[in-house]
Amino acid sequence: MDTTLNDRLNAFQQISQRKLVEILDAIAGKKDFIIEQKLMKILDSFIGVSVLKKYGVEKIFKFAQGLKPSHNQRIYAVSCDLIGCQHVFDHIRSENTQTSGLINHVLVAPFVPIAVKNLLEENGLAGLVTLRPLAWEFIKTDGNVLSLETPLFTDLYYHKDTRLLPAMAKALWSLRMVLGAPNFTFTMGKHSQQVLKMVSDLHESLGTPSPKDEFGALIIMDRSQDLVSTLLTPVTYLGLISEVIDINLGNATLGKSQTKLDPSQDPVYSEVRDKHFSDAFPTLRTKAKSLKTEQENMQSMKLSEMKHYVQTTLQKTAKLKQQLEFHISACEAAVNALASQFEDLHSIENLILDCSKRSECLEYILKNIDDHPYRSLRLFSLLSIASDGVTNSEIYPIQKAHLHAHNYTNIPLFYKMETAGLISTKSENMLKRLPNWTSKWVANAKRLKLFPNPSKPLDLKGPTCPSYVFSGSYVPLIAQILNVVNSQITDPKSFEDLANTVGSSYGGIQGPIHPQTVVICVIGGITYSEISACRLIEKAAGLRLVLTSDCIITGTKIIENLQNA
Repeated sequence: MDTTLNDRLNAFQQISQRKLVEILDAIAGKKDFIIEQKLMKILDSFIGVSVLKKYGVEKIFKFAQGLKPSHNQRIYAVSCDLIGCQHVFDHIRSENTQTSGLINHVLVAPFVPIAVKNLLEENGLAGLVTLRPLAWEFIKTDGNVLSLETPLFTDLYYHKDTRLLPAMAKALWSLRMVLGAPNFTFTMGKHSQQVLKMVSDLHESLGTPSPKDEFGALIIMDRSQDLVSTLLTPVTYLGLISEVIDINLGNATLGKSQTKLDPSQDPVYSEVRDKHFSDAFPTLRTKAKSLKTEQENMQSMKLSEMKHYVQTTLQKTAKLKQQLEFHISACEAAVNALASQFEDLHSIENLILDCSKRSECLEYILKNIDDHPYRSLRLFSLLSIASDGVTNSEIYPIQKAHLHAHNYTNIPLFYKMETAGLISTKSENMLKRLPNWTSKWVANAKRLKLFPNPSKPLDLKGPTCPSYVFSGSYVPLIAQILNVVNSQITDPKSFEDLANTVGSSYGGIQGPIHPQTVVICVIGGITYSEISACRLIEKAAGLRLVLTSDCIITGTKIIENLQNA
């Protein structure tokens, strides 16, 4: 990725900061800034304490009931869900009864819904509290990856609530204002088409990019078009460690240790992030040996050599050692989490995708539901999707075992998963007992070439097929769309099959992608496996990618969010 593109992506941090600064500047005088916990890292990513103080913020608090701010003017920052807003309104009412003359402003992210305005009135705070929208641009998290940090999956697919789509559209509009207009667009899914229409409307009302600026293609896909990529176990270094350690806005936390996953600052991470896990640990081991040799050589240095080493290399080596220790520890955490179970897990996933040995798959899911509930629920969802549904006789023992092991408060979870499209029920079909029966999902996946050619050997150390992110089992749909769009002239049949898929549409100039910058957007969350798969194509095709989404997700996070909805 060249410097010009990188500089343009870095501009979003400045734009987001300016938006918040304009709000703070409009509220004259000294004030306390009270921030909802889940917004703290987001705001910290684009504005620092020194800037906040420059614009009158005296103290910064993490919101909690019973909090006692010191200034009469308070600014609250809260997300737009009603429960969070109610907690803030409760705090304001409590404070107003104890102290007179308070001035309260509530910044609601990413916009102020009508329901929040009604809630304000119901709490008797109309005229006493000023509501303002708080919106930010895409946040750069990992080189060419941009996240809005506004998870949409549960809203879109469980609540069937599209109110946050305009926030995504506004972010894409800003992206187009910075990068230019795409020469070709491809969308798959109804939400993608809605967002593209919203972006067009914003161009009419707010402005269009300079005609001098353009990029090659814009690809937008609904998460529902490929749930399988969220459910399969990732096998890239970054994909696998994201399953076992917490990664938030590029900050990885493992126990008491924390590191920033920034490829420009961490050469170790830059080298291993997209590697197959079987190749990542040997790479780290080689680096560790090299570092040990360097430290041993230091023992025999002359005084002048030692001085030069301290001045030029020591600090860099110490930082490299710290980074290396973290990544080796992350590898160990991933190995300990899966241990000897990985081969069995991978085998079951392949059987599910092949629609074979169904009873063996169900037995494995049932056996693991006590110790690995999320893993089992992911496999059960994968089974449901790959085989066009599961029967009630298959659901009942899984649900019963899960509730016995993990509390009956989880009764709504299976309904939520069904509503969100992870599980679907069907009646028993006698045709499935035929030896050559295949599901509609498998047939469609084969048509779109999502299963790699079994006759071609897969090199996990030097992969050429994006299916390497799942050890050759499956090609993420978003990576295949990128591949097909990029090869539409040399492989028109594949493009025709893709364009004829239900929910797909395209427009603009067909032909070779030019300029070779492609913006990809997945609505409903993108996975690290998909990011690595797209980067492989980026490197092979000589493209420059900008990967965007509302958030970065895993299959476990999807189920956890549904559980808490």
